[in-house]
Amino acid sequence: MPEPTVWPFSECEAHPGDALAAHLERVAERAASSIAPGARPEIAAIAFVAGLFHDLGKATPWFQHYLRGTGRRSALSHHGELGALLAWWYSAELDWPLWQRLALFSAVRRHHGALRIQDWPMLLEQSRAEFRDRESPLRTQIQALDETGIAAWLAEVAARHPERSLITAPETPTLERVEARLRGRDVGGSKLRHAYRELDEALATLAGFGALLAVDKTDAALQGASLARQALPVDAVASYKAKVLTGRDATVGPAMTLNQRRERIADTLSATWLAHLDRPLLTFTAPTGAGKTLSILHGALQVRARLAERHGGMPRLIYCLPFTSVIDQNHAVLRDVLRANGLPDREDLLLKHHHLSESRFRTENTEHEADGAGQLLTETWQSEIVVTTFHQLLHTLLSPLNANLKRAGQLTGALVLLDEVQALPLRYWEALRQIFMGLARVGDVRIVLLTATRPLIFQPGDAVELLPDHGEHFRALNRTRLHLHHREPLTLDAFAVRLIAELGRAERPTLIIVNRRRAVRELFDALAEALPERPLVALSTYLTPRDRRARIRLIQRLQRQGRPVIVVSTQLVEAGVDLSFPVVHRDCAPLDAVIQSAGRCNRHGEMGEGLGEVHLWQLMTTPSDTRAPEPLWTRVYDRPLIEVTLDVLGEAEYWDECDFLDLSERYFLGCRSRQDQQRVDEQLARGDLAGIEREFRLIEEIPNVSLFIRRTGRDQRLWDAYRALYDDPALGPADQERRFRPWRRAFMERVIQIPVRSGADLERDEVNLLDAVPETYDRAAGFIDLPPAEATCIL
Repeated sequence: MPEPTVWPFSECEAHPGDALAAHLERVAERAASSIAPGARPEIAAIAFVAGLFHDLGKATPWFQHYLRGTGRRSALSHHGELGALLAWWYSAELDWPLWQRLALFSAVRRHHGALRIQDWPMLLEQSRAEFRDRESPLRTQIQALDETGIAAWLAEVAARHPERSLITAPETPTLERVEARLRGRDVGGSKLRHAYRELDEALATLAGFGALLAVDKTDAALQGASLARQALPVDAVASYKAKVLTGRDATVGPAMTLNQRRERIADTLSATWLAHLDRPLLTFTAPTGAGKTLSILHGALQVRARLAERHGGMPRLIYCLPFTSVIDQNHAVLRDVLRANGLPDREDLLLKHHHLSESRFRTENTEHEADGAGQLLTETWQSEIVVTTFHQLLHTLLSPLNANLKRAGQLTGALVLLDEVQALPLRYWEALRQIFMGLARVGDVRIVLLTATRPLIFQPGDAVELLPDHGEHFRALNRTRLHLHHREPLTLDAFAVRLIAELGRAERPTLIIVNRRRAVRELFDALAEALPERPLVALSTYLTPRDRRARIRLIQRLQRQGRPVIVVSTQLVEAGVDLSFPVVHRDCAPLDAVIQSAGRCNRHGEMGEGLGEVHLWQLMTTPSDTRAPEPLWTRVYDRPLIEVTLDVLGEAEYWDECDFLDLSERYFLGCRSRQDQQRVDEQLARGDLAGIEREFRLIEEIPNVSLFIRRTGRDQRLWDAYRALYDDPALGPADQERRFRPWRRAFMERVIQIPVRSGADLERDEVNLLDAVPETYDRAAGFIDLPPAEATCIL
């Protein structure tokens, strides 16, 4: 090992031209201040001390030479583990419990890597084992530190921040003292292994860790600058309604129009929420088409203002939905509300974040590009209102990846609104209940579950219902009748014949929802041949995202024109898509999905006193020589959910919308009794993020290949750029990803996912090219088939 040479701490830099001491204190201050005032104080304490130590390992001469270009990267220039050992040494003098010290150690140790470990203490055990090696670079690094300079700086920081309860006269971090702390009796044997006892401690660890990650990365990207928080008008929704919402107001109940009922719902929600400001768990149960999006935004803006008056900090609004197609629609509504109040389209005010989002981030003075700070600002949710997916929200806590965990600090103090919450898998209900309750206790998070079909995630007494008279609204909004035909199964071919006959007799706009993408294609082809004069639209994920959006716009335009459009779709139209038809046909599905489908029928009461028709069928595959017919719901939904649905629907010929609330309550009770619970909350309490990564799935994954649909000259240019980028041997994965970011959204909006057999020849880890020729893909219904040489791999 080379002889250690001390580099004066006061002359060390974190980045070129950025003094290390200033960077460490700046990150510490900002990380701690990013934690909401009402969160557990341990979180801000972890964030602050982690900020002080996260780059302290850069104070070695080897890193300083490397930074200045006079030395090469080596084991001696690494800084994460050294900083973590120094944090462990320092925290022994603090009055902290063992779990909090481990949280600090983990945050510093892994701020440049993933937390793929079995449990939290293992990181420390790994470093202790390495430190016992007398030839370890860590020992050499410690001996080369300016120990006196570091101790003096820590004392100065403590004097500048008396509120942090730091050590005013710390010892110097000598090799002997660090080694003694690592051998300390308090970290031996079973005591270390059982340092984490509660979910709350794990959540506090992730929040502190996330705050450090977010601030450290954005501080470097913004070169020490920070973003200012933005004000939002409390009356934004009321102003928007007064300026924008006009037109026909259907009467859907005795002496009350639909808009009047929506206003009453919004007023009740806000009054109830303000009266229960300290209750963190809430539900908002309202019929489909009752204006949930605007009502919850109105209430959340009022609560945000009241909490800001109380605590001085402004809660972020995090609006979560299950699907990207719904996110785009709801984001557009929120954007229109802000525009109507004179607010510009800027990401520091309203941010959309999912896997297809652009990463450009605009503030009042700057536009940050996707291949620079824009990506970090987007991924760390530096906005007042964030519209995102359930996946992005839950993987902020249930993931070992820094790309996800760096949002965890932003959850503290937030108003988290989960819309269409029935889409969360039933097997995780109890785990999510425990995690949500933990976030409320630890992070001062307020969580609202929004739905027309409320699942039993919260137990009686857990939450406040923001619309306590929701039963009255369900009974009054009687817009549809659910006709039950499911007890007589029909093959898809027989259903097509029956449907064609009905559509030929009555030219009414009609929505048909089936459970499989191939069924959409087969019905679409049959209807197109039999009814060539009728406008016909298909919707499924066999269409590219950009073509799906174009199809939805086409449907809305045809409806405005009064055309009798026929739509054949998969379940993607069930939740949140603002389409309404007088007639809906639904293939057999779990009851909550059936009720959500009914929400696409007479949604705005446009039929006046008349009832929209929803027809429930049980469709079967067409029998063949090799395969017996099976219901189309198999391999899509779990059998117990269908069994409970059939039990609840019983032998009735029909149910009216006013019965849906009672039906859904009986359905969810039956589901809860039949579904084993997967306790990812218990894995999280142990710090088993690696196990969670293996086992936690919001959507069941099946083997897929990605196909890029090449149809136009623009498509060809995107494909050529993609191949040139990823075929370039001179570029590493990080450089490829960075260069891909500015046009990633445009590229991915031309990609579809196709299931394949396990032995398929197609490459699954990359995107494959599919030319949009008539035999393979068309804009009307999407994917048709692969070229003959590859077609055998399709399920």
